[in-house]
Amino acid sequence: MCRINLSNYDLIKNCRICNSTNLHLILDLGEQPPANSLINKSQLDIIEPKFPLRLFWCGECFLVQLLDIVNKEHLFKHYLYMTSASKPIVDHFKKYAVDIFNEFLNKQENPFVVEIGSNDGSLLKEFKKLGSSILGIEPASNLAKLANDSDITTLNDFFSLNNAKKIAESKNASIVVANNVIGHIENLHELMEGIKILIGAQGIFIFEVPYLLDLIKKLEFDTVYHEHLSYFSILPINNLIEHFDLEIFDIQKQNVHGGTIRIFVSKKNNFKIKDNVKKFIKLEYEFGINNIKTYENFSNDIKNLKNKIVELLKNLKNEKKSLFGYGASAKGNVLLNYCNIDYNILDYIIDTTPLKQGKFTPGTHIPILSSEKISEKGNNDVGLLLAWNYEFEILEKEKSFRSRGGLFLIPIPVPMLK
Repeated sequence: MCRINLSNYDLIKNCRICNSTNLHLILDLGEQPPANSLINKSQLDIIEPKFPLRLFWCGECFLVQLLDIVNKEHLFKHYLYMTSASKPIVDHFKKYAVDIFNEFLNKQENPFVVEIGSNDGSLLKEFKKLGSSILGIEPASNLAKLANDSDITTLNDFFSLNNAKKIAESKNASIVVANNVIGHIENLHELMEGIKILIGAQGIFIFEVPYLLDLIKKLEFDTVYHEHLSYFSILPINNLIEHFDLEIFDIQKQNVHGGTIRIFVSKKNNFKIKDNVKKFIKLEYEFGINNIKTYENFSNDIKNLKNKIVELLKNLKNEKKSLFGYGASAKGNVLLNYCNIDYNILDYIIDTTPLKQGKFTPGTHIPILSSEKISEKGNNDVGLLLAWNYEFEILEKEKSFRSRGGLFLIPIPVPMLK
């Protein structure tokens, strides 16, 4: 039975972009606790709230989305994911800021950059170094405090139409950025109304979202969690943006987070629309984003992948291998809960984030330890790489473990030992 706290849960009946009720269930990952809700030892005997984790597809605008909504205060007011704890993301943000500054801001006098969902301020820090005025908007109190303590001016709040109006009263933003956060926002129409006000006549909205085509092609089911309400392709995004008399003028593919797109939006006719936009739309029709069969095949592939992961882990356990997890990520917690992998299978999970160490994974109750623990491991040890999106960096970082005979199990898209 699903242990739902109804004060923290709602089931919506309409598409959040086009309001259609033509919605089809395409993937059911069962009842799960929120993926970032790590627990303390004292909470192990307390029944955790669990909520349905299901993907639906809109047959009208083709948006893939969650309709089971967990209250955003419950999810985001205290958040343990820190941008600065991930070197690949920090490196990505350094290049990101330089590229955007050089292309759009270097000739402006006192450019103003606003970031929605600014986390601990890692990206804004880079824009500030380049000479921009900055403002972060971050709902997690712990992260907003970290940012403000580091002199990254941050408003501790959810982005809203009201705070967009207040900011714009003083100055329009040259650039509004939002990275891996637009998918978290339930009211996309209020978001775009606020963006339109904030960027004024000349500003640009630049956002990064995981790309639905990559999710489907690479079977990235573990990127589906309660914080992520929408799973974007260009066709539904374009539908939303055109509704507000704005336009997409460029799209760039990024490799971060298993496959991401960076989308550039402005008032109409401010920029020449690049050929990339038409190419992405053509690609999506060819792929079948508008065809329910695409999603039925995807769902069947995920069920088969689950069976392969579980079978391989059981075989390794039977061979008396010592199994642990690597990376206490949100995606890892989704995978663990969907595949029913708990502390009886994995002895522990190691993670580099100090805030996570000493806690336990939600639902599966696996202890999280410091990454120093891997120095004791080697022959006969196998690490389930839950942070598989950083496979290259982790395999390079942990080459000593592998040289001692240790192996990593990469679960997605095809389970394999390396």
